Amino acid sequence: MILNKKTIILVLIFFLFNNFSYSKINLQIVMKINGQIVTSYDLEKESNYLLALNPRLKEISKNELVEIAKKSIIKEMIRKSEILKYKDLNLQNAQIDDVLNSVILNLDFSNQTQFEKYLSDYNISINDFKKKIEIENEWKNLIYSKYSKSVKIDKDSLINKIEKTSKDELSLEYNLSEIIFDKKQNIPLEEHSVEIVESIETNGFENTANLYSISDSSKVGGKIGWVKKNNLSLEINREIENLKINSYSKPIKIGNNYLILKINDIKEVVIEIDKQKELDKMIMLETSKQLDKFSNIFYNKIKLNSTISEL
Repeated sequence: MILNKKTIILVLIFFLFNNFSYSKINLQIVMKINGQIVTSYDLEKESNYLLALNPRLKEISKNELVEIAKKSIIKEMIRKSEILKYKDLNLQNAQIDDVLNSVILNLDFSNQTQFEKYLSDYNISINDFKKKIEIENEWKNLIYSKYSKSVKIDKDSLINKIEKTSKDELSLEYNLSEIIFDKKQNIPLEEHSVEIVESIETNGFENTANLYSISDSSKVGGKIGWVKKNNLSLEINREIENLKINSYSKPIKIGNNYLILKINDIKEVVIEIDKQKELDKMIMLETSKQLDKFSNIFYNKIKLNSTISEL
């Protein structure tokens, strides 16, 4: 049977209408952030992204995972809007591949091909992943440009620390994970801390980092990696020096926020110090620590001026 032109057009309209209706059923608008729509598909994709970074999130309830995904999308979209005031995002920055390679190594994959296959299991493309890296990277660049002159480094104190360390033959290194949280208004610190500790006991440290931590490390379950004992503050060292592997500290006040550290592993290393290189590393760590504080302050400021509505 030969279909005439009019019949073909009607058939096409029928299929288009059906597809549109199907999309309406399966795609729901769940949020608006500064007028930008977030759909149920966006939430599902963000959940998959978070699961890829921290598979232990499968242990928590679906509702909790959705809440984490919402928080993650809100932060990303607000940051992206701010970045776009100053520059375009086009995946052209060479730093993206550097960060990607670092992520691949930290997640124990041998190469990018292996990592791409892993991501495909979560319906995430490598370009999706690179876009997220770009936003985080450009946000850090923005924070640096705004606040680098406000960073205060006590070089003499760091040099003295290096001089003391150089007299020792061995030193400790900790493999750490973190949860950084701020005190909620009208809720005592003790009450909020109990809530977080109960979550650690129920959901595990990594999942609690996703649920509560305001640090960017929350996406990877709070993992920081190996840190030399001498690069930690005296207060932090006091709080963790008697902790065993797989145990965590009580909340430690850092500026306006609080920190809970978990010790994943401990090792003793022979000290071989290049004093200049060690000083450069310590300056970089302290700079990063201070910029993270400025980042949280700035993000909270622009978030207050944002319009976020759940539908």
